[in-house]
Amino acid sequence: MSSSSTLHAPTVPDAPEDYPWTGRAVGSALLLSTGIADLDPPGGADAPAEQQARPLVDVAALDAGLAADGAAPLAERTLVVAVGSNQTPATIARKYARSGRDLHPATPFVRCTMHHLAVGHCAHISARGYVPAAPYRAEGERMELVATWFDPGQLAVVDETEPNYDRLRLEAESFPVTLATGERPKHVDVYASRWGVLAHEQPIPLRHRQQEIFDELVALTGSDLLRGDAAEICGRLEANPEALRTLVREHSLVADDGLPRPT
Repeated sequence: MSSSSTLHAPTVPDAPEDYPWTGRAVGSALLLSTGIADLDPPGGADAPAEQQARPLVDVAALDAGLAADGAAPLAERTLVVAVGSNQTPATIARKYARSGRDLHPATPFVRCTMHHLAVGHCAHISARGYVPAAPYRAEGERMELVATWFDPGQLAVVDETEPNYDRLRLEAESFPVTLATGERPKHVDVYASRWGVLAHEQPIPLRHRQQEIFDELVALTGSDLLRGDAAEICGRLEANPEALRTLVREHSLVADDGLPRPT
């Protein structure tokens, strides 16, 4: 771990209308019991993970950091690629805290390049009324995302926070991944929507403010449900959890995500 790493305390939950809260470009970090250590080089990465001349993150340093914090090593963890707010250590730290369980918080977050996967919107709202992110198969697409290593207890907690998703395993033969460590894992897990993804002829790519996706859906449906300020709309949807799913299905704005599921 670089000596230039900086520590930041997890913050309070962000406003639902600002989802997905990822801020600047994705990055590598290590959530520890003492805070969040930034693992990216100063100024951030200048190219996708798979195009770096040398690894941006040292695997041995990651394991050393976990060991120093008294946490499980990488070999005992499951690698999960995040597509929404789970890319941020602060979000995961809040999920651990809200679970009330005796969990060690140490969790590595490593940027990665993933092929044939893109990010859109779940065709269902979250409990707080925003439209969350969801992955879908997109042949030829390449994205920079974040891969997270969870120990068994952490993974169980995160699974429980994703009631609208199934955790699926994507094999490298169909979805190649290169981590910022230089590794190319044989497979990764991902949370995929149980309700399909929002689509108009093809999946709608993730909008980085809820106001954008609400305005887009108003243009496609003419519905007053999604008119107005994003914060008010999130509150409206939170009070009526099935309204959005009903609306988009009535207007045929839902597509299958194309991801492999167990038979």
